[in-house]
Amino acid sequence: MTRMRNTVRLGLFMLLLAAGFYQCVPPQTQTQTNEITAQKQVLKEEILNKCKFRLSNGNQYMLQQAWTDAIRNYKEIISLGCAENFVDPLFKDLAQCYMKLGMPDSAAYFIDRGLTYDGTNKYLLQLSGYYKERAGDYEGAENVYQQYNALYLDDVEYLVKHANTLDRLGLYDHELEIWERILELEPENNDAINSIISVLGKMGRDPKEFYKQAWENNTADASKALKYMNALFNDRDYNEAIRVGRLALQFNTGNITLVKKLAECHEYNNEMAKSLEVLEDYAQKNPRDINMQIDITLKNLDFGNYEKAYGIISEAIKVSPQNKEAYATRGKVLESLAEIVSLEKGKIDCNDKIVYHMAYEDYKKSRELGNFNAQFRMKYLYDNDLTIAKAKDRFLIGEVNKVNANTYKPLGAKYSWLTRTVTVES
Repeated sequence: MTRMRNTVRLGLFMLLLAAGFYQCVPPQTQTQTNEITAQKQVLKEEILNKCKFRLSNGNQYMLQQAWTDAIRNYKEIISLGCAENFVDPLFKDLAQCYMKLGMPDSAAYFIDRGLTYDGTNKYLLQLSGYYKERAGDYEGAENVYQQYNALYLDDVEYLVKHANTLDRLGLYDHELEIWERILELEPENNDAINSIISVLGKMGRDPKEFYKQAWENNTADASKALKYMNALFNDRDYNEAIRVGRLALQFNTGNITLVKKLAECHEYNNEMAKSLEVLEDYAQKNPRDINMQIDITLKNLDFGNYEKAYGIISEAIKVSPQNKEAYATRGKVLESLAEIVSLEKGKIDCNDKIVYHMAYEDYKKSRELGNFNAQFRMKYLYDNDLTIAKAKDRFLIGEVNKVNANTYKPLGAKYSWLTRTVTVES
């Protein structure tokens, strides 16, 4: 028993001794770890600063068109291990330098190397596709465009590049899908429409029959109707296109693309009045669609329907009083009216100048709302003395035109429907 107690006592003593020894020894291992981490951070910052310096140097050499020196600095950044921190603009600028030196293969190499650091970089993907197409590597370009368009779904410009590359490779089924995607984004894209018809021809399909079958399976589908109408339109079968359009509109009364296509078919079928009727019917049902109000105003102006055009655009201005294009359009109506009336008379009198001044006021309002182009019309009317903005232009205005001392109205049969007046400072 005594022996056992001694053994236990010895064990406890050893444990206490070990504990005391541990507490007396400083945590050198932890300290060393912290120091190493700090040293690594300092080294990392030093390297990063060197890379920033090299990038700045490279930029300066590029400004001096010293392309080789710029490349040397940019490559040093890669050697130092900082490429990931400066993917854009590092690899883009490297590529530009090599292009300036007439070395497109090297430019393409560094663009693709940049993509290994950032595979979703928009600009690098664009450049990669460009260089591959330039080198005739259409399969490589197609792969890049496929990756790009999966990331940036609505970029029509690069969807077109993808489609054209597929066309070069003869991959027509896939190309057709891309063109139809473009049409979904831009239903009035004529290049896409014509390309679809061309691709179907290369595939040995009759575009009209292809889209006719799809539309007949669902005549209420506006998209299918539009595709069939486009095929008919390109084949100059305007009557059938009109029939399809009118039927489709019964199910899709608010589809502006369908409305415009139907109007276009009537126009090409020499049915101008019906074309305008289609647009006006839509406009009356959608008074807040100011762009359409502007379109039909201009259409009526083409027909010489000045009073009607003025009424439509004036109502549009009431609905959207801050629309700069609406004021410019009304100015155009008034300017055109004064011009045709003065031409018919063979002279410009004070009544014409008052109407020209109304146009001037509308252009001025449009300019104030941000339409800088309206300023050119203002200047033209003012410089050519077609308004009553100047005192000398008001001197010969008769009393009958005066509403009061500074307010005037136009007279004459051609202007009888104009109830508007103009007021100028004395």
